[in-house]
Amino acid sequence: MSAIAASLVYIAWLLVDMIRMRPDAARMAFDLSFSVLLWLSGGFAVTLVLLMFPWAFAVWLRSRLRLSGGIFFPVVGAFFIVVIGCAMASISPKPLWIEDQTFLEGALIAAARQGLSFMLSGIAFGASYWFVTERQFSVAGR
Repeated sequence: MSAIAASLVYIAWLLVDMIRMRPDAARMAFDLSFSVLLWLSGGFAVTLVLLMFPWAFAVWLRSRLRLSGGIFFPVVGAFFIVVIGCAMASISPKPLWIEDQTFLEGALIAAARQGLSFMLSGIAFGASYWFVTERQFSVAGR
């Protein structure tokens, strides 16, 4: 559920950015398809897979520290997705016309270009995780 929420935020961010650059309703399907392609090839999908390991540590840490999950999980989700997302964007395949760059240069470029979308996706990831797994639901009529 959390990966879906984060992916939807990321794809919506890419789609809105593409539509903002060239507002053409006829190209909306192409822009949506291209956003999904960037989600797959740009490193974000791999980021969500690699997020399993640090996320297990974050859940364990939260149980030990007894912090508020409503704040802890969105902040930790944003941090992890920004860090892992920038690393994955740095090592993801690039078109041939992009100059060679070091890992750190690629990560800094990804942070500058996609940092805000990574952060918002991470907040959505953490908040949806908290909402589904940690939040106490009250049963109507009890």
